[in-house]
Amino acid sequence: MSDELRDVAYSIPWRTSGIRAGSHRSHLYGGGGRFRDIVPLLSLPDPRRIAIRASLNDPFERLLVRRFEQPSAIDVAVLVDVSTSMAFEGRCNEISLAADLAQALAVCAERAGDTFSLIPFDSALREDLRLQRTLSRAAHSQAIDKLRQYTPEKPGVQGVMEAATAVSGTRKLVFLVSDFLWSTEDARLAAEALAFHDVVPIEIDDSLQLDDLPDWGLLNLRDLETGSRRLVAMRPSLKARWQAVRKEQRERTRQVFDTTAREMFTIRDRIDWMRLTSFLLYGSV
Repeated sequence: MSDELRDVAYSIPWRTSGIRAGSHRSHLYGGGGRFRDIVPLLSLPDPRRIAIRASLNDPFERLLVRRFEQPSAIDVAVLVDVSTSMAFEGRCNEISLAADLAQALAVCAERAGDTFSLIPFDSALREDLRLQRTLSRAAHSQAIDKLRQYTPEKPGVQGVMEAATAVSGTRKLVFLVSDFLWSTEDARLAAEALAFHDVVPIEIDDSLQLDDLPDWGLLNLRDLETGSRRLVAMRPSLKARWQAVRKEQRERTRQVFDTTAREMFTIRDRIDWMRLTSFLLYGSV
């Protein structure tokens, strides 16, 4: 776990239908929690909650009672891209950052009474790294430690479709963590497959991967997806062209996810926990 790991919090803008008590607004009514409205006693036969003032002021002379909302729990799922492009290590270790984020979210889920699941994928769903939804703190820690020690070895992100199937069912809060060096088609398929859920795309970007490359010099570059190597004579015009292509690709990916998910949040080199918490709670940074 990173020495800079901080507490994080999240909220949802929708009401859950979960029957297990928790800390989120729900469609269910119960004995406690947030005040919802006032209804006739015949609709909610609970004389312990009679609203005396409202009953005296009712023009129809009905006996009214207070109705309360029962806070409920949700399922939190973290889908992590562990394809070979995530093996890049420059200013940061991308897999380690993803593990730090997953650990912070697991702690937050434990505190809120929510279940937590970890679903890594590359070209397929990684069952060896997968954690089914659970409330067990020990299971959370074990799965996250396993992810932190993992070295990506397979290219491709087609496994995101299997990961989406793994979180099917009731609506969930889904964190999709990746460098998003994806094709537009892969992004579109993932966005459509996860559209039912509340999806938070989180991009991990290592500045040394492109922006902090030197303007001049001979660079021996290796494509992590294909394993091929190439000697490149770097110059400002080439670097600017690569940056423009990357910016265009990033914009296309953002536009795809913007149609079905929350705004994409970018982690660059390190996690700014205050900025992340602000984003998850208020939707802004």
